[in-house]
Amino acid sequence: MAFDALQRSFHRLQEAPAVGRLMEGVVDFVVVVGSRSRTMERGRYQFKVRSYECGPDGRATLPTICNLLQEAASLHAASLGFGKGDFAAAGENISWVLTRMVVKMNRYPVWEDELTVETFPRGGRKIVAWRDFEVKDAKGETLGVASSEWMIIDLATRKIHAIPEKVFAANDPKNVPVLGLEPFAKFRFPEGGSGVPPLHFTAMKSQIDLNGHVNNVHYISWMLEPCESRCPAEMEVVFRSETFAGDEVRVETAAADGYTYHRVSAPDGKDHIVARTKG
Repeated sequence: MAFDALQRSFHRLQEAPAVGRLMEGVVDFVVVVGSRSRTMERGRYQFKVRSYECGPDGRATLPTICNLLQEAASLHAASLGFGKGDFAAAGENISWVLTRMVVKMNRYPVWEDELTVETFPRGGRKIVAWRDFEVKDAKGETLGVASSEWMIIDLATRKIHAIPEKVFAANDPKNVPVLGLEPFAKFRFPEGGSGVPPLHFTAMKSQIDLNGHVNNVHYISWMLEPCESRCPAEMEVVFRSETFAGDEVRVETAAADGYTYHRVSAPDGKDHIVARTKG
């Protein structure tokens, strides 16, 4: 089965009752020479908000925050021995893909602000792994938090790959989940839309990442294009299928239940993402 079909099957299973630029990376781990042993602490990475990452109001945008979260996740996974480079060194053509994320922001940073992104793995289930984040300002005050769900795919076959046991072993019980044990809600794009004409984009080569598909943050940029603000207080997004260079996508929005709902889909109607934002 392809990545999107397997992922849909997994999320149905979940619903069953039985079931930029790094300024300075400071990671709380110790490497023992000649060994793979590490203490399982949070990763802490410092960033500075650049002018090109801000909107007209001077604030960093949601896509900027998501880029920083993605970078911190990649760096910390590598520090713990299960990054993309570690897989490649072991002869495995596999990589992490983001499948769900919830972001809640108390306040967005502005141009030239210095930030610290703290991140830690918090276990998982079956073929998914979970990772949490805290975004803090230079004074240590929390600007926002996020929780995410990841899978591993085979880059040749695009099929789901089992999560290595060492990923689950990296879960430190001292780390309290930032949004609780079950941060992900069940929702769908409302039928009927909002009367706002959909937007259409073509995926470009410049939007393709190390995994050979459109990077997850570009979907967030697409979905926010019809909106007045690129700095919502809350976002939850589900990634359902891949997009490749040259593919056409359709962006729709709808308002319901106090949320703005977003959908990015293929011309045949297959969802690439569904999301909702508030604030």
